[in-house]
Amino acid sequence: MKPTHVLWLLAIAPGMLVAPAAFAGLIVSAPVDVIGNLPLATFTSLGYGTRTYKDWGNEPYIAVNPLNTNDILISSFSFSTSSTTTGANVFYSTDAGSRWTSQFSVPAPVNGVTIPNDWTYAYNSAGALHGTVLGGGNIFQGATTNPASLAAWSYTGGGTRINTAASSGSADQPWIALHGASVFVAYDDFHVNTAERVAVSMNNGTSFTIDNPINNGPQAGNTVNPGTRIATDNAGNVYSIFGIGPGTATPGVHNVTYYLNRSSDGGVTWDFNGSSVVGGIVIDSGVSTQLCNMPACTQASNNWFANVNDLRGNITAIATDKTGSHVYVLIGKQDANGTDRIYLAAYQPLGTNLVKSSEIVVSPARERAALPAITVKDDGSVVLMYETYGADGNVHVHVASSDDFGASTPLTAPRRTANSATTTS
Repeated sequence: MKPTHVLWLLAIAPGMLVAPAAFAGLIVSAPVDVIGNLPLATFTSLGYGTRTYKDWGNEPYIAVNPLNTNDILISSFSFSTSSTTTGANVFYSTDAGSRWTSQFSVPAPVNGVTIPNDWTYAYNSAGALHGTVLGGGNIFQGATTNPASLAAWSYTGGGTRINTAASSGSADQPWIALHGASVFVAYDDFHVNTAERVAVSMNNGTSFTIDNPINNGPQAGNTVNPGTRIATDNAGNVYSIFGIGPGTATPGVHNVTYYLNRSSDGGVTWDFNGSSVVGGIVIDSGVSTQLCNMPACTQASNNWFANVNDLRGNITAIATDKTGSHVYVLIGKQDANGTDRIYLAAYQPLGTNLVKSSEIVVSPARERAALPAITVKDDGSVVLMYETYGADGNVHVHVASSDDFGASTPLTAPRRTANSATTTS
């Protein structure tokens, strides 16, 4: 996927988008400017300030080492590679984000496959960093014990794709979650209609022996990218969210239904496939402004978020507390006034079922919202982040929290960052 993004996305609120165990007692503070905190020599020699195209913040993702929370890795699309002897770029800090280095430490899985397209990362409980990487329409999984070392990186099967053979060349948007020695990689399969799958390794990524759909199979007539996301709890349950829906008469506007599913046996089967025709618990449905590719939408005339982001991954996020007693999802849909907003829904187990306990709108009225993220702290409080685009022409990052299991959050969540500088890819 190649969506468009705002330049300042690498200004992060510390602790966002990391595993819950990584930030017990987190106090969300001012954003950190990652690019601006690179050493001057690095900034100059790599051309961060002189290259015409400055999309350094493309699809940022953050991972924090649970054994040493000073170790933080951020990925984006800043510099790519198609070689096994030179690396794609990530940003790495060993002092909790005070200083950053620009590392070229992730090689291509095999020569000739350009990375990254999409990629996400997570540290396991032993402090090893795992990453799932999209290249050439295939998914690859690798790991390292030293994020600053190209030589330390290794791929499953020496650089063999982990997505199912039928999806070769047609996979998209990998999303990683870990539990013990298990590595779960969710992805979309577009070789026939739209399918959502999870590949599973039970041996720390040495081999992937499970790859199953997370619902009742490919869906025809879908016009949005599902935005498949997964999360795990300490019992090893895997939770997934995705969106499916047809388009309307307005380009880029879709009737989206969001689904929640759970696997209690490591991705072999999914508990709620019988709950709907598609497979999964219906979270909610609504009209949503999302994917609108050319020629229907162009840079000059479009309905993209902030006029630059095509939202090619649906509007979804999912997290669970450690015990699985609360599962939280974020979705996007329009309110009664036609404004795209972010909604938070909470679920609790009741016997073998998951039952919705609340659903609230969390983004401000009259401001289009998108790009949500969510996590749960060790104390059970929920921290979420999203972006809005308002009448002032700026994009604003909002951070909010809930200490009543998602029943309420401050709708006036503080705007942590704002900048009108944008770019397109």
